[in-house]
Amino acid sequence: MTHPIARDLRPFRLAAAAALSTWLALPGCNRPTPSVSADAATARPTTPAPAAATGAVEGFVRLTGSVPPPQPVVIDADVSRMRGCAESARGYYANPFGITAPGLLPEALVTVDAHSTTPPRPRRRHVTFHDCSIEPRIMAMSLNDVLVMHASTDAHHLTKVDGMGATIAQMLMPNEDQEKHLSRPGRYIIHSVLFPRWMQTPLVVTPNWFYDQTDREGHYRVEGLPVGTHTMHAWFPGVGPVDATVTVTAGVTARQDFALSPLPPSAVRPPGPPADAGPIIP
Repeated sequence: MTHPIARDLRPFRLAAAAALSTWLALPGCNRPTPSVSADAATARPTTPAPAAATGAVEGFVRLTGSVPPPQPVVIDADVSRMRGCAESARGYYANPFGITAPGLLPEALVTVDAHSTTPPRPRRRHVTFHDCSIEPRIMAMSLNDVLVMHASTDAHHLTKVDGMGATIAQMLMPNEDQEKHLSRPGRYIIHSVLFPRWMQTPLVVTPNWFYDQTDREGHYRVEGLPVGTHTMHAWFPGVGPVDATVTVTAGVTARQDFALSPLPPSAVRPPGPPADAGPIIP
């Protein structure tokens, strides 16, 4: 015998079953969809933007014409007593180009007037202080780089970068490194205040990071250049700068060589720290 209450609920059960069957038969697009939180949406992987197309340029820098003969460096009695100073003055500093005949030029600076909003990883540009000399003869860096000064001697140097404004000489202990960051482009002088004025290295800070210095074989290479046509410059102390135009193609290395000629002695600026940062040297 069916209970009276169960008999009264039978119509409602039939209606509920019919409604469920109708809902299941509806197209999927009409069903309610679960909501997605904002955090879940932002966590989905996205396709990275394609990297800008770049190319490179490389070549050689040569010194042409007549290479000036070695220039005598004056050594007074006090300097002659400094270890290594007489040898450095008569050899290293008497020959400002580092070569005695026309040919491939080491340490020449090559820059490209290109612009990019994505800087590369900072380079560490090393300058080494010896007994009475500084290597290299010329140093180049960009505002993105770090200047590292190292003492490869037990002599005590008071290092200074003239042209930075009111800077204080810092004691560079043997086998110690000092790091410096330059805040604006221009020409500076690296030297030691305890040693002769002629013991110095010109420092050129370029306004961008598209530069290189030639190696011992006179070769340079600048990478990551934006596609397009750019102006290039090659320079070394005692020569006039030389310009060129290069067209950079994506994934291709362009070739551009330079020939530099020594300036007449009367046109060469004598060594000496500037009062402040001078004009930008290309």
